[in-house]
Amino acid sequence: MIAPNGNPLRKMLREMFPGLLVLTFIAFLVSLFWGFKLSVLIGFALGFIYVVLSYYYLSETIYRAVNHSRKKAQRIMFFCYLLRYLILVLLCLIALITKVINVFALLVPQFFPRIVLMFNNYKEGKAVKNDKSSADK
Repeated sequence: MIAPNGNPLRKMLREMFPGLLVLTFIAFLVSLFWGFKLSVLIGFALGFIYVVLSYYYLSETIYRAVNHSRKKAQRIMFFCYLLRYLILVLLCLIALITKVINVFALLVPQFFPRIVLMFNNYKEGKAVKNDKSSADK
């Protein structure tokens, strides 16, 4: 299924969303072993929101960049990455200065998209393997 504006990457992001949410929740539950801190809860929540918005922006930028020349597409993607990481650095600086947001909790969800994508690729690979074995029968 392709998203309303024709961007197939939105579908991929929608499929990643539950996994990102579950991993963030599990990470927060693990952090409770060290005691509840509101700054950790805020950090995980903000980290989750940032990673979802960041990947949404990345998907829209990729979709837009493929319609341009190679040089312009590279420039578009460069500024996309620059903006995304600049915002992340600013969030970390705000967290360090204010102490309202736990920096570690803010950064942990940034690793979850890779984990979710690896799991989804593994799951899809198994499905393809099962289809091939059933085709042999």
